[in-house]
Amino acid sequence: MKIQELRQMTVKQLNKELIKTRRELGSARFRVKTGQNQNTAQVSKLRKKIAQIMTILREMQDNLTNSK
Repeated sequence: MKIQELRQMTVKQLNKELIKTRRELGSARFRVKTGQNQNTAQVSKLRKKIAQIMTILREMQDNLTNSK
């Protein structure tokens, strides 16, 4: 998912996406550790996506507090 697509989501949608991505990350880490998955880059991609979502949520929160 591109960053622009994430920016168009609502806070509720972003929180759902964050929970889903964190679950995927846990699952991906487990598969790598058990040798079921050789794609270790997937873990990095999921961590980056989580960071992007958290950054957007923080920006939204800052915009709300600054606008008051």
